[in-house]
Amino acid sequence: MPFDDIVGNARVKNILRKSLLRGRLPGSLLFYGPKGVGKSEMALIFAKALNCLQKEDDSCERCSLCVAINKNIFPDVIRINAEKDIIKIDQIRLIRKAAYLKPMTGKKRVFIIEEAEKMNDEASNSLLKVLEEPPMFSHIILTTDNFFSILPTIRSRCQTLKFAPVSRSDIRNALIEKGIEEGRAKTISLLVRGSLKQALDFDWDEAEDMRKNAFNMFSSFVKGGKTANIFKKYSRMQKKSFEENFNPALEMISSFCRDVIVMKLGGSDRFLINLDYKNKLSKLEKIMGLKETIDFLEVIEESLHLFKRNAHRKAIMNYMTINLMERENV
Repeated sequence: MPFDDIVGNARVKNILRKSLLRGRLPGSLLFYGPKGVGKSEMALIFAKALNCLQKEDDSCERCSLCVAINKNIFPDVIRINAEKDIIKIDQIRLIRKAAYLKPMTGKKRVFIIEEAEKMNDEASNSLLKVLEEPPMFSHIILTTDNFFSILPTIRSRCQTLKFAPVSRSDIRNALIEKGIEEGRAKTISLLVRGSLKQALDFDWDEAEDMRKNAFNMFSSFVKGGKTANIFKKYSRMQKKSFEENFNPALEMISSFCRDVIVMKLGGSDRFLINLDYKNKLSKLEKIMGLKETIDFLEVIEESLHLFKRNAHRKAIMNYMTINLMERENV
């Protein structure tokens, strides 16, 4: 996969390609942004481009080095992943030792640390020693969904590149190219919030079942049901664990809430995310006032923001219970 095969984030691609052409290559890079927007894929392409025998600013995907990297048998590109949700000091010690050794077969040594926020304190502090005195022939790339979970001392020693969510039109077009029907592709692109990976992995049948449950949950909130009782009822409806489905359920509730706002403002149907739910939503739209709907959406969006900051689900449910109390019939 060369740079052009990555969907979205043209700015990041341009920066990396220019650095390759000019030979101004940072010793360490920090790729940060939402899940599923191509950070890991971009890191691997950059590693191939640094070693490619045919191109200066991209991977050719044909030379022996590009092929070896794709097969994960290239000794000079090492990928570090969390073991039991933690990146330990022993894994970083491997980088510290190998980074100062000249490449075995390639032009450059590249170390890719996936989900760098999972480094424990010992690992983070150990990595600093390499970043402070990086060798000319080695490069370290960190990827993370949470920029502020990385130590400031590490961030300051890396060239940071922010990855944006992939646009809805790009996701829709990518799905259509995969053979997904256009209407379904549009709905998926609206639900996944810029995550191409989530869109490509989307299980429509499972999502439809979840969407029905999420709508029932939203309807219960609108009609003044007690939040704690709604959570209990919804948890019994799930095929998978309530914990696992809670975040995507909130995403779907947010989409229903946004549709109600569009309807209250007299917006066109083309702005509706859940067009197939229009008749059901029109009944709820008559119950909710505009300010009330916006306030409700703010609670849902803040809950989703708490998820991104890795808050515990019970804490998020408590936050929702407290902030939605005004709608309860007590």
